Amino acid sequence: MLPKSKIKVVQSLKHKKNRINSNLFLVEGIKSFDELLKSNYKIEFTIISKETLANNKHYKNLKDLYVVSSAEINKLSGLKNNKSLISVVHKKNQKKESIDFSNLIIALDSVSDPGNLGTIIRIADWFNIKSILCSKNTVDLYNSKVIQSSMGSFTRVDVFYDNLEDIMGSKDISVFGTSTDGTDINNFEKPDKGIILFGSESQGVREHLKKYVDKWISVKKNGGAESLNVSVSVGIILHKLT
Repeated sequence: MLPKSKIKVVQSLKHKKNRINSNLFLVEGIKSFDELLKSNYKIEFTIISKETLANNKHYKNLKDLYVVSSAEINKLSGLKNNKSLISVVHKKNQKKESIDFSNLIIALDSVSDPGNLGTIIRIADWFNIKSILCSKNTVDLYNSKVIQSSMGSFTRVDVFYDNLEDIMGSKDISVFGTSTDGTDINNFEKPDKGIILFGSESQGVREHLKKYVDKWISVKKNGGAESLNVSVSVGIILHKLT
């Protein structure tokens, strides 16, 4: 029997303000949950379907496990078709002092789509980028769609939120901005360290941040598309620079 108090917790964490106040967030689906179990995140409790537990018997030894029907999981879930499990997890206390500026770092300015952020985290993980800096108006890391689309990579990539202007203005580190007018990435020398700054697909890098950019780089187009999805741009640029 799933206590009503647990149902209320899950429902509340679909809203950003409750995630902030409680320092908790949701992880949904087997893939993300398996990555979670390998990480140092602390799990508060997990709600799992009978079918999922039967097919993943190693979960039976987990603490604070509530077994329900797949229909109940689907009803509670914020995702379209999750019938496996929902886990309530404690956030990490991320401190920007722990950012390693001796390596390449991604910075995201005003990225609002949760699917894009999740995919960027996954791409960063693929290319072994350990830190992502986000402007405060970038979508919340702990949005369920961000967590889902990162496919577990959120457990290996640290995401920090701050005023990008403060960080780029206080650090003696090169900033590489992305723009359609920049140097073709194919002709750009690979840097050992620095901040690669990506803006939103609609606006690009905001005006007040441009003064911190040392060099501009771009993915030159050969066709007629008006713009390139920001997560696709991240993938191409990291492939060229790492």
